[in-house]
Amino acid sequence: MIKKLGNSLLHGLIVMALMGAIGFIANKTAVLRNVEFLNPIEQAFDDFDLTDIVFSKLTDRTKADTNITVVNIGNLDRAGIAEVINIINQNNPKAIGIDVQFEFAIDSTQDALLENAVANAKNVVMVSKMITNPNPKIQKADHAKINYHRFTKHTKTAFANFITKGKGNQQGLYSVRSFSPKEKVSKVILSRGAEKFDTVSLKEAQRKDTIEYAFAVQMAKYASPKKVEKFLARKRDFEWINFRGNVSIDDHTNFNVLDVDNVFASQANEDAAKGFKNVIKDKIVLLGFMGANLQVRSFDDKLFTPLNENYIGRSAPDMYGVVVHANIVSMILNESYISETPQWVNYLISFFIVLFTIMIFSYIFIKVGIWYDALTIFIQLLIVLGLVGLMLAVFSKFSTKMDLGIGLIGIVLSGIFVEIYHGFIRKLFGWRPPNERKPAPQTTEEPSE
Repeated sequence: MIKKLGNSLLHGLIVMALMGAIGFIANKTAVLRNVEFLNPIEQAFDDFDLTDIVFSKLTDRTKADTNITVVNIGNLDRAGIAEVINIINQNNPKAIGIDVQFEFAIDSTQDALLENAVANAKNVVMVSKMITNPNPKIQKADHAKINYHRFTKHTKTAFANFITKGKGNQQGLYSVRSFSPKEKVSKVILSRGAEKFDTVSLKEAQRKDTIEYAFAVQMAKYASPKKVEKFLARKRDFEWINFRGNVSIDDHTNFNVLDVDNVFASQANEDAAKGFKNVIKDKIVLLGFMGANLQVRSFDDKLFTPLNENYIGRSAPDMYGVVVHANIVSMILNESYISETPQWVNYLISFFIVLFTIMIFSYIFIKVGIWYDALTIFIQLLIVLGLVGLMLAVFSKFSTKMDLGIGLIGIVLSGIFVEIYHGFIRKLFGWRPPNERKPAPQTTEEPSE
């Protein structure tokens, strides 16, 4: 029994080594990268993550975070935005985040109104953008590009970039799933009003800090510095976003949401003012573009997220950038982070599952050869579904991502590799382990007469 188990284990390890060698060669020689008929399939699944199913289909959308209010600025000019900021500031929010680019001087009157608004408001954050160092030897996003200095000298700045797949290109049709909590800044790209930016040192930009925080992190600091400190203590280069949900003016909304008209209508009468104050006072307020109004569909500053109903081959982006920031703020303040199983754990689990699968398939090939194809396909389906279910359950229950992708690939390929090994390689070389070899027949000498 022990010898048979040892032989089965040895065969399993040899098959795994064969799979690993073929996989390494295929990866290095790019054998499958240019197969034309696979392109449509690759494009459909290229931006798919298994956890999208949890967010898209299994997330409880009934839980709203009423500590965050998202305000649509519509197509307001700078004077209109200044008025919105003034109205909001009168109702004592915890902080005001402005997810709008004001890169250059436009009109002296409007610029003066906006400057006065942000100067008089408390705890205002304006967005910046982390861009790649122009030095090709560095290739690191360590330059902070900030808005017109006339405005930002009265506010904090924080970068609004998200990490998206595909050359880091946010304009590409890729989902936003993660973000960088903070980045180290070596230079500041500063606008002083002219239609150009000047790269200046931190000292010239009158900045003492070399760290630029993510927009949502900076906003969360005003609500709970201790929770932000705890979040940053995780010391992760990037964090997965635990999406709470989206906003809607008509349907269920996961955050307080105000359209541009609601802000101005709050000045109409006492009841309107009271209702407005309820969703502004002591709230984190985020201003950003969400269409001309919330009833008008727009794709400007709109992104794909895991909440998209069509999580494979998505048709249209589903969430405005400012709402993504609201989800991150909510995650930090509720301490509902997403963790990951260590890579060595993923590899270890994958190794033993694939080895176990190969040992079963080897037994079936040797003992029940005629049913091999049907049985292995059925077993592969069961194991793959089991692993997928395990990953979804762990993520849904514990907000922990397991990446057993290499194990799933191994299981799918194990059937054909077992067949190649036992049906071809062993027969070709006539190889058997020592304890499988049949003893040589003993010859008996005939007695001499």
